Amino acid sequence: MVIEKEQISKLKKIDGNGFFKKNPFQIFGSQKHKYELNYCLSEEKILDFEKTNQIELPLEYRDFIKNIGNGGVGPAYGVFKLEDWNFELDIENRNFLNENFPYTEKYNLTFAGNENDEDYIESEEFANWELEYFSEKHIYGSIRICHYGCGIYCFLVISGLEKGNIWLDSRVNDEGIYPFSTETNSRYNFAEWYNEWINESLKKLNK
Repeated sequence: MVIEKEQISKLKKIDGNGFFKKNPFQIFGSQKHKYELNYCLSEEKILDFEKTNQIELPLEYRDFIKNIGNGGVGPAYGVFKLEDWNFELDIENRNFLNENFPYTEKYNLTFAGNENDEDYIESEEFANWELEYFSEKHIYGSIRICHYGCGIYCFLVISGLEKGNIWLDSRVNDEGIYPFSTETNSRYNFAEWYNEWINESLKKLNK
């Protein structure tokens, strides 16, 4: 499956500066990215990133940043640039990207106490729970590609059994880490995820 620039242009024409002139940017997050693409990355820069981090980017994503755009228009608030893969992350493990992503099924860690109990929230037990729950080890081998808002991130697995698949990090809502899925698909690669957004956006606008 490929991502077609013509479909992106169609979205922009309808929602950006076309049909809805009095009320443009109806699709969530479009006011942020405004249906614009960043400049593509050269093969040299992509290879340099891969060599530096000892990884190979999934082909669908690699094709996107090389031939369509290095981020910009996309689901939610748009796709990050490759160089922003660790947006709002404080990475300690230098081998973060080439460590295998640890999961093939949803991960979550049950909240150990009462979140309305101030004494518990200030306890050592809670601090230990929080450190474990939000540890970077749970998202090894992945890059952040999109922010859904409220601290929820979409990421692309680049190392391990789930390589190439899109997952969501919703730990901020105590919902854990899980693969992006719909009623019809349990897994999506980058191109499938991106095209799903295009198709669903066009459906909403057509209504």
